[in-house]
Amino acid sequence: MRRQVYTIFLIVLALSSVFILSKNVVAQDSDTLDVVADYESLNLAIEGDTTETGEPKNYNRVYRLERGGWYLLNGTLENIKDAPLRIVAAKGEGPRPMLIASVDESGGTSKIFTNDGDAEWRGLYVTGINNLGNQGNKNNFTINKEEGRYIMDDCFLDDDRQAFFRMNSPNQKLYITNSIFRNAERQADPWDGIMIAARGGIQDTIFVQNCTFYVASNRIMDDYNGKLKNVIFDHNTFDEYGGVVGGNLAVDQSVNLTITNNLFTDVGYEGGRVIDDELLPGEVDTFAVEIFGIDSLEAPELASDDQRHIVIKNNVYGWSPEVIAWMDSKPDRKLYEFNNLRTQLMIAGFPNMVSENNIEEYPGYSDPPDIQVQVDYAEYRWATGGSNENNPPIWADRNGRNDLTIDATTMGPAEDEYDFDYPTTSQAYTHAQGGFPVGDLNWFPDKKAEWEAWIQTSVDGKNNNVAPAEFALQQNYPNPFNPSTTISYQLNKSSVVKLSVFNTLGQKVRVLVSDIRQNAGTHSVQWDGLDDSHKLVSSGFYFYRLEANNQVLTKKMLLMK
Repeated sequence: MRRQVYTIFLIVLALSSVFILSKNVVAQDSDTLDVVADYESLNLAIEGDTTETGEPKNYNRVYRLERGGWYLLNGTLENIKDAPLRIVAAKGEGPRPMLIASVDESGGTSKIFTNDGDAEWRGLYVTGINNLGNQGNKNNFTINKEEGRYIMDDCFLDDDRQAFFRMNSPNQKLYITNSIFRNAERQADPWDGIMIAARGGIQDTIFVQNCTFYVASNRIMDDYNGKLKNVIFDHNTFDEYGGVVGGNLAVDQSVNLTITNNLFTDVGYEGGRVIDDELLPGEVDTFAVEIFGIDSLEAPELASDDQRHIVIKNNVYGWSPEVIAWMDSKPDRKLYEFNNLRTQLMIAGFPNMVSENNIEEYPGYSDPPDIQVQVDYAEYRWATGGSNENNPPIWADRNGRNDLTIDATTMGPAEDEYDFDYPTTSQAYTHAQGGFPVGDLNWFPDKKAEWEAWIQTSVDGKNNNVAPAEFALQQNYPNPFNPSTTISYQLNKSSVVKLSVFNTLGQKVRVLVSDIRQNAGTHSVQWDGLDDSHKLVSSGFYFYRLEANNQVLTKKMLLMK
């Protein structure tokens, strides 16, 4: 079992090079349009790319923005019909281009993005504060396409009064890397302060790696009682979450879940309610408020609980002295547990679920937002019984907020931005897999460079950089098989790989590897005889098809029950 979990972890690390599609690839595969920074220039550029019949002039368009440029938006940015929307920063040094919503004649502010098609964002600063210095619209990344694919890398998202990402349709794929999210908060309704809202039904993939999320009035992510097929949170830093709902990472009904190498600090700083007076002597609070939990899936059409894969490893969680002191002063509040007893028993009941090597420590950041702001906020809400009236502000921004015509320096990151690195003497600094720091590795550039080199080779000493002489697909083994078989293949160079299973009618049955970049070398994957709906397929012949670097290989196999 330990080796199986270890293998799953290596796959997770390999995904970092999969989903971070390089800017060079984007430029090679599409025509790039440079957009001059100005009022509504980006709106007009997209509108001008539309034919008279409403079709995109260039399906592969990339809109490239100036470093240090200000893009004041006159309305929401949307896809042109079914064409992907790709907006990237120009290469080179300099501040990220800033996207800012303008107040319209009616006094309202549009969302920044509403995407009914695929989208990609790279190197941008996007703020929910409008040009008058006030909170604008909510859900500034509203993604609506069923089975849509959304990629974000190296972005800074600042302020949303409900949720930065709102997933509104099923089977979406959301990949977020190397980005900062801060200030998900709303004074009038703290329940709205969420980083990712996974609505819209069953979601396919949420992948978040090397990101920092800080200051929210509610929780990291909410699934709104939905199901999640694949969730990976790896090497992220989470700091200062109020947690008014209880629990801060809603991933309890995930089929495949990996939570590894993350740092959770001051999560749930308003505290969980103490219910000791309702317990029998010696009884444990099984349902104590936790940072995140695992529940029964209750979705046989997706998977049974014994078919799920849960890996929770090498995480660090802790609270600052100020939060601990405040919590100690309140007899009816207590710190969140990492996983409560109910979750621990759930995990212990299945061999394919593991939670281990998660430790408590507050490492002490070098320059974080002032936690006393959050403590004062918690005190006010405690004293008023959780009132939504006149809550003090909690947002963190050293530049302040003001009308841009009065003080333009209030927009964008400050020169002395917050810093979430921490002492090398802390346990957290070597607690991640491979002896790396937990949390967002972008705060430790040298360590991140080492980590990027490390994930190119397997930790057990095998060198994945030795390329085989040819691109090859092996016969599955065993064959015939019941109920599972292993498919092996060789890549002679790093490739984006897709491996699919088809029936004899040519209908796709299962995608085993979905557009993932893999290093040169030998790879293996197991098919368990289930289709993409996790239902057993019938006996008979099937074809498996390998696609990589414009090459395709296909072989036949036989399932006999």
